[in-house]
Amino acid sequence: MIVRCAYLEGRVEAANLARFDDFIAREIVPVMKRFPGVRSVRVMRALSVEDDGPLLHMTFESVYDSVEAMNHAFGFPVRQELKARMKEILPLFTGRLFHITQELIADEPA
Repeated sequence: MIVRCAYLEGRVEAANLARFDDFIAREIVPVMKRFPGVRSVRVMRALSVEDDGPLLHMTFESVYDSVEAMNHAFGFPVRQELKARMKEILPLFTGRLFHITQELIADEPA
């Protein structure tokens, strides 16, 4: 399994936090779920950062069967739609957006 992660490193002002989170949940997550072949999507907002780690405000995860499946999905118009929708809310965010593609090594219930 492949996990495509997008990270928002930076911050959203407290006054805009509810609006930002609501937009992500109501507008972004449904678009993420429309990518062909996506198995699951998750979005998490950091509560705390330890040990001088980067100030990651939010993490987005999309799971695919393979890199090929992910790349195939990225060829569909939904990717451009997602980018356009993110541009609508990113003015409330100060920082950078970056991506990491990871291979899932273990995913076990406790």
